[in-house]
Amino acid sequence: MPETLDPIELRRALDTLLASLPENKTVGPTTPQVAKKIRADIVAAVSRLTRLMREMDPIKHPIFVFDPTNPEIVGQLIGKTMLEQQRYRLATIPKFYGSGVYALYFKGDFDAYRPIKGRETPIYVGKADPPTPDAKTVEAQGPKLSARLAEHAKSVRAASGTLNIDDFECRFLVVQSGWQRAAEDYLVSLFKPIWNMRICYGFGKHGDDPGTRGNTRSPWDTLHPGRVWATREGNRPSSLTVEQIKEQIAEHFKKHPPKS
Repeated sequence: MPETLDPIELRRALDTLLASLPENKTVGPTTPQVAKKIRADIVAAVSRLTRLMREMDPIKHPIFVFDPTNPEIVGQLIGKTMLEQQRYRLATIPKFYGSGVYALYFKGDFDAYRPIKGRETPIYVGKADPPTPDAKTVEAQGPKLSARLAEHAKSVRAASGTLNIDDFECRFLVVQSGWQRAAEDYLVSLFKPIWNMRICYGFGKHGDDPGTRGNTRSPWDTLHPGRVWATREGNRPSSLTVEQIKEQIAEHFKKHPPKS
């Protein structure tokens, strides 16, 4: 049984809290780290106070309210709809209008990815944004989604020493502008695709400019060398070896078993 809070004690605690937070005071300067911790504590305090306030309301609150404008709900709806779409060969996607969300699937023999070979767990999910956030038609969105898929096909072909473009399939869905990020977030959370994780990130990079960034080579480009810009002078090698990256991938699949 949860401990019961005496209303009189709650009243005193609130009086003390309000007295320590007078309305005419502002917060002084602090470090970003301290500010982040304070914000998190405020969110936790507001959550607790909201729960207590609802408990004291004589009219009970529903456990769940379906809000079709909630980004999480819309993202789930779009993501599930995308998963019902037909799979296509990544190598043969034509140019078409629209921006939206997509998933890439692997059916090859690269040893590190055998757990997801031919499975419903994608190796990567992503989004393609329209040129302007308020694009209302697919023509206004432009061929952004097909261009993003073509760019990924180019990256796979560049890594021909380890990957074969014929081993990749994709699903995609053109989405009303503004909702593609919510769908991508849902899919990443659901599947935890290995190329979206920090373990093997870098596939979605558009290119590095070592003169301005001085980037370290990504785990993906270390595991799948071939993109010229990833090995130019100024792009530092990764601190991880190929075998170390593969070991981390194996641990990821143990922790997050692929969906069939």
